[in-house]
Amino acid sequence: MKISNLHFPFFACLIILVSSCNNQSLRIFKSSSARTQYLHTLKSSGISSTKIGAEWKESAEEAILKALELEVPISIQGSFKSKSIEAKAWEIQLEQGASLSISIYWQAVDSSKLIVDIMQGPEWKELKSYTAQNDSLKFEAEKTGQYLLRIQPELLGEGNFQIRINGTATYAVFPVQGKNSKAIQSVWGDVRDGGKRSHEGVDIFASRGTPVISPVAGLVTAVRDRGLGGKQIWVRDQVRDWNLYFAHLDSQLVSNHERVNTGDTLGLVGNTGNARTTAPHLHFGIYQNGAINPFPAIKNDFELASILKEEEFPLVMRVNTAQANLRSLPSITSNVKFQLKANTPVFIKAATADWFQVEDMDGNPGFIYKNLLSAPESTSLTEKMAYAFTKPSQNSSDSLYVNLIDFNKIGETAEYNVIVDGDWNVLYLPSF
Repeated sequence: MKISNLHFPFFACLIILVSSCNNQSLRIFKSSSARTQYLHTLKSSGISSTKIGAEWKESAEEAILKALELEVPISIQGSFKSKSIEAKAWEIQLEQGASLSISIYWQAVDSSKLIVDIMQGPEWKELKSYTAQNDSLKFEAEKTGQYLLRIQPELLGEGNFQIRINGTATYAVFPVQGKNSKAIQSVWGDVRDGGKRSHEGVDIFASRGTPVISPVAGLVTAVRDRGLGGKQIWVRDQVRDWNLYFAHLDSQLVSNHERVNTGDTLGLVGNTGNARTTAPHLHFGIYQNGAINPFPAIKNDFELASILKEEEFPLVMRVNTAQANLRSLPSITSNVKFQLKANTPVFIKAATADWFQVEDMDGNPGFIYKNLLSAPESTSLTEKMAYAFTKPSQNSSDSLYVNLIDFNKIGETAEYNVIVDGDWNVLYLPSF
């Protein structure tokens, strides 16, 4: 793409301003949020009020609106180009007490940093914002709901990323010695007493006398022998404001008001209380203003996301079959959002092992199976000066006056021919 020489001093100045102001602003402005710090840098330098600064902020908001859902475990990779100002975001549904291990690998071709935000819906409140290079973070959901992971390089930053998201144990120690979450045979919500009540916990089966372990450091608040739970112990998890319930014990080995550490033995597995006619097991529950599902907090058996082979993908590809389904998730069982016809061009935003995350030319996001896409067919254009647009809007502020001989046509929409130059800068040329 040919750009007027007037543009180059602006970009050079922009790079110098970001570099110099970044060091200065960190000395006078402190925040635990990497995004807040960087926005302060842009504001201090005057870049925030420019068009390119506004686009950087707008792209972060647009990424939230276009965020697609992912299911854990998942690996996804992609890239950011310096000439494109964008952010990427994904939603993940989590239950209260569930934890994730998020590993982010950022290979910048320059010195730019990758800003990572974790947000909680539905209002998308920022929970954490940090810069990542080769970092892993453990994140625990305090509430059941939608969470969002957003990544965005600093202005004009370029590089490749790979993200691996795995489930991980919230509690480092499982409540029954020698067992894991596969030993759970009766789960939250199971019917009890012919439908009169539901199961408010999980049952972990083990041999009588197997040690019952405290999964957390806390305070023993009750040691009882009564009611449905028989011999029972309550431990207060003061970090999470949870009350942990251990029931049907054969023996109790701690005293009321005793402090325990993670891994301490509380008692032994049995079948006291209303479990006298069942095999020995631990009934484990969590209470916080009522019972909550304890399974997400003690699950410790997880499939792991695969490490993806590093690949470079074309910015634009086309549908190579008569019809391709644009899906909501990278899965053949997920909902079909749209159906794309043969030769429809799509932008490649990221990729999993078998799926491309794409946007069609109208900006609709989704996933397409990799085998359904190929490199676009390219048609050279004749020499002619014309106005083309950086967005399919025909807004004069998004227009560029270019020589079409420098471009190839790779696709079309109802109103535009989609053209690219040798650097794969995409423009929209009105087709009328």
